[in-house]
Amino acid sequence: MYIKFWGTRGSIPTSLGGETLKQKYRQLLQGAAGLNLGNEAVLSRYLDQLSPSLQFGAGGETTCVEVRSGDQLLIIDAGSGVRLLGIDLLEHGFDQGNRQADFLFTHTHWDHIQGFPFFRPAFVPGNHFTIHSPLADLQARLTGQQHEHFFPVPFDCMSATITFQEIEPQTWSQIGRFRVYPLRLSHPGMTYGYRIEDGHSTLVMATDSEYKRVDLASTEQYVEFFRDADLLVFDAQYSLTEALDKVDWGHSTAMMGAELSYRAGVKRLALFHHDPTSGDEKIWAAKEQAEAYLLRRQSGPELCQVLVAYDGLALEV
Repeated sequence: MYIKFWGTRGSIPTSLGGETLKQKYRQLLQGAAGLNLGNEAVLSRYLDQLSPSLQFGAGGETTCVEVRSGDQLLIIDAGSGVRLLGIDLLEHGFDQGNRQADFLFTHTHWDHIQGFPFFRPAFVPGNHFTIHSPLADLQARLTGQQHEHFFPVPFDCMSATITFQEIEPQTWSQIGRFRVYPLRLSHPGMTYGYRIEDGHSTLVMATDSEYKRVDLASTEQYVEFFRDADLLVFDAQYSLTEALDKVDWGHSTAMMGAELSYRAGVKRLALFHHDPTSGDEKIWAAKEQAEAYLLRRQSGPELCQVLVAYDGLALEV
């Protein structure tokens, strides 16, 4: 299974401000003092040894994840990141029409649907997109986003064939190569996580979820949902202090992701849905805290790997 993150930010798209960029430039230049950056080999070595927060950065697009198995494309959520995915798809055949892909929507808060009106392959005649969700009124929600009060181009102007398929929660559904199991998550509004299997790998998408209690009984259904996942994409929007201050806001922490991953035997944990106020240093510090926690909880070669999901990260699982 191939997975690429096109949007990993939560709540609202977030750009780097001028002062933040200047600070990054300062760190880069200070670290390069005395190096001959005119030498390509020296330059490459220097860039490769930069801290992840300087080398990559989390990015600022809201949630969108590309999942592929063989020749099948599954797109999870359509935050602002789906605009960039759409441009990429146009460069790989979707500009000609007669291409097909499936969507899964976790829920319809703005940061998960706001990019759909900018998804250019949906304006190409001949393309076909099937949108899957347990939400019975998903079509009305998406078309409503493009009402003239909110957007100048109505949903009906999308020239591709777009069909909606309701799937049952807590029941396996077959979407081409993928088996998909939706589970209701704890988040304001109707929100679902997805366990996705293709016969070789297991991806669990569990963004936008809050875990108020950590006792075994309260977390049992989530642990089983995450069980032995090759990759768990987990809502880590808040620090522990922020989570305590924002009860019922529907988000979690990297530490909770680490604890549940430990209990469920998850192989890789991807921290996701970064808060718009969180800088790169804070996001990568949360990763280090989760790693340290897992080191105290685990032993042996089966240690869960912790990743920061950032815009552009691509993985094979």
